[in-house]
Amino acid sequence: MERSNNPENVKYLELNNGETESGDRKPGTKWTSEQLQAINARNCNLLVAAAAGAGKTAVLVERIIRKITDGTNPVDIDRMLIVTFTNAAAAEMRERIGEAITRELDKNPGSENMRRQLSLLSRANIMTIHSFCKEVITKHIEAAEIDPGFRIADEAESVLMRIEAMNEVMNEQYEEDRQDFIELLDWYGGNINDQRIQEMVIDIYNFIQSSPWPEKWLKESVEAFNVDETSDFARTLWGKVILRSCRVELENAGNMLQRAIEMLRNAEGLEQYIPVFEEDLSNIETLLSAVAKSEQGEKGGPSWDDLYEMVHRITFSRLPRAGKNADETKQETVKKIRDTVKNIINKKIMEKYISDNSSSIISDLRKAYPVMQCLGRLVREFTERYNEKKGLDRFLISTIWNICALKFLPRKPGTV
Repeated sequence: MERSNNPENVKYLELNNGETESGDRKPGTKWTSEQLQAINARNCNLLVAAAAGAGKTAVLVERIIRKITDGTNPVDIDRMLIVTFTNAAAAEMRERIGEAITRELDKNPGSENMRRQLSLLSRANIMTIHSFCKEVITKHIEAAEIDPGFRIADEAESVLMRIEAMNEVMNEQYEEDRQDFIELLDWYGGNINDQRIQEMVIDIYNFIQSSPWPEKWLKESVEAFNVDETSDFARTLWGKVILRSCRVELENAGNMLQRAIEMLRNAEGLEQYIPVFEEDLSNIETLLSAVAKSEQGEKGGPSWDDLYEMVHRITFSRLPRAGKNADETKQETVKKIRDTVKNIINKKIMEKYISDNSSSIISDLRKAYPVMQCLGRLVREFTERYNEKKGLDRFLISTIWNICALKFLPRKPGTV
């Protein structure tokens, strides 16, 4: 992903397998049109998706070479940040960029710019994201409030410290005999043990480490359960997430019915199926439109209860008898399509997504709120205890680099 000053200006490209599977940029390479777009795109956020063998490395190397040789606005190689997944990939990328610069020098031996880029290559920022963040923190070690004598904990050490921290936190909960913890045990622990709760705390902790502000995310997520009892569930955070899933499922169902109808128009002996499939499609499209309006929060749009009634009114008419000369292969295919659509409506939408009215769901959320508060508190206490243990031994986990580094990376207010 390449960044521009406008975060909304995103260009998406997908690379198909071309003539550069090996990743080597050789003289006379023939680039595909998609590869050329990825190489030459400028002044936008560029996101390129590509499978193995699509020439990703070759395209990136060529893009870098064209940037540093741009006659109008050249960029020095050490002014770029080139991030890879592994250290091995970073070393390979550096090597290939060096080979590409050398080839440019061979074509133009007198190029001072290429000689300069070759000399700058050794200090170019070609590294993993962890290495980059570590470099940022090292340069700002005092402001980061990290012990200069730190060392990176390996996975085994991290696991042992997490187990110790979790055991201490859980033992304290039993000693204090807090009501919210007892209720949490009733909800998720059962009469067996608290293993599931411990796993939930660890999973949440691990998940929020990907957020630049994990504490803020945790607090907001817990408060999302504190819904006003008069609210329309469709307007809540949870309602919007569910409606988004509903929309995707309904779009899929509509597309399948459209394909079936096209198939029926050219199927002998199945003409009488068409009105039934068209009726199904009309019902799906009506519901899809309502879900989309509710998801977008349109003024006067359907409420959750409106959607609930619409979903539970949907029926599927019986298919008429097919003609004697019916194409059995196509008949079987369209029937399977219709069964899949029925399953989407009856099993997913009706039983899983929009299975109850707004007031009942909000009542359940409000009952869960104190339990989620307790779970959030356990995550915070575990985090504090775990950090204490790392601090005692001057350990750092690689994800900590990424979070701390955000403090020193320039950003506009409200952006990352």
